[in-house]
Amino acid sequence: MTTTPIQYATAPRTPQGAPFRRLLKGGVSAAVAGLGVVEVYAAIVKATGVPMSAGFLGATHTQPVTAGSFATGVLVCTFWGTVLTMVLRKVSRRPRQAFVLASCTLAAVSLVVPLGAGATVASTKLTLVGAHLIVALVVIPILARALPRAAQSSQ
Repeated sequence: MTTTPIQYATAPRTPQGAPFRRLLKGGVSAAVAGLGVVEVYAAIVKATGVPMSAGFLGATHTQPVTAGSFATGVLVCTFWGTVLTMVLRKVSRRPRQAFVLASCTLAAVSLVVPLGAGATVASTKLTLVGAHLIVALVVIPILARALPRAAQSSQ
């Protein structure tokens, strides 16, 4: 009995890791820029004397809002924004447009938290809304630029 080796056709190799690295680099860049902006914003807020103590939705008491609170929010949102870029790159025909639409919508929805903060004075609520908007204006374009305008053909 003789055996014949089976020959498999191979597809041309493309750098599959390149898009992932580009999105990851965009996520890191967005996080660094967002952190820088939010830290400057927090310093300005502190210097102006706005009371930075807020409660969560429906809370009856407040807790201090620190620069670390701002930084944590930026890192968490940038992480999930980067994950969103990776998903949309795979499933969307226009990943950049889809990302901008989705992330702007999510940024608008996120305003519910500072606006609905319980036991929180209006100046603090407006300051927190400002932080959300400023960070979104910095982070969203950086992440969006890491995405292609249109889906890449996979041949």
